[in-house]
Amino acid sequence: MTSHDANYLYLDGTTVKEEIIGVGSAGIVVIREGYAFKIPRISKLVEIDGVPHEETYGELTVAIMSFKNEKAIYKRLGDHPGIIRCYNVDDSEDPSIQMPLMNGDLRHYLDEIRPERSRQFSWLLQLARTMAFVHTKRVVICDLRLDNIVYDDNMNIRLIDFSESSLMHPEWDLKGYDKYGCSILTDIGQFGAVMFEIVTGQYCSFDIYEQWKEVGDPTTWPRRETLPSTSEVWLGSIIEKCWTKGFASAGDLERELEKENIC
Repeated sequence: MTSHDANYLYLDGTTVKEEIIGVGSAGIVVIREGYAFKIPRISKLVEIDGVPHEETYGELTVAIMSFKNEKAIYKRLGDHPGIIRCYNVDDSEDPSIQMPLMNGDLRHYLDEIRPERSRQFSWLLQLARTMAFVHTKRVVICDLRLDNIVYDDNMNIRLIDFSESSLMHPEWDLKGYDKYGCSILTDIGQFGAVMFEIVTGQYCSFDIYEQWKEVGDPTTWPRRETLPSTSEVWLGSIIEKCWTKGFASAGDLERELEKENIC
């Protein structure tokens, strides 16, 4: 079996030497002068079994446009306690995003630790409030998952990585869809999957593209049978409503969570 070692390059073609703490589809995150810096992902694949190496360069123009879009989203969202801060938001020409260093993401944290219900509930309420705020700014998250939720020293969470998100017109109808079929309802559906994972510790994916592949309609809702049962799950009725369009908005979801007694 052939083994590989992935190397990443800076824009000038030199190899990235900084510590890499995250790898995404369009960018990598490195530690630089006490901050986390997201930069375009440009890779070369090096064969280790003696076969001459093959260099593959990503679509750099697309990556740079993605960074500009993500910075525009951070600029519209502004300073919010549930969203990671972008320090260089006004430097739209620089394809990098400077952020504070966080302790890690919830995906890796939950692989090792099962937090008590009060902690889980605190996260869910923080996340619902943040999602409701993001929607008021006419941003569709599109890629809400545990990997894109980080935590600080006080175990408060923040959303990161808006590279897949859609920046809609400021007067956009919240009942609409973006060009990829994403909407505030699909964000809520993905919230349900994140909620299921936090509560149960089991992997869950809310795939909005499954039906699209079959019927060619990006606005077709995922089939319920593709998602796990919630009958014996804590807060399962709320998860179920996320998956069955039971909430008209993230604000409705937030208010439903606030009614819960977790004692």
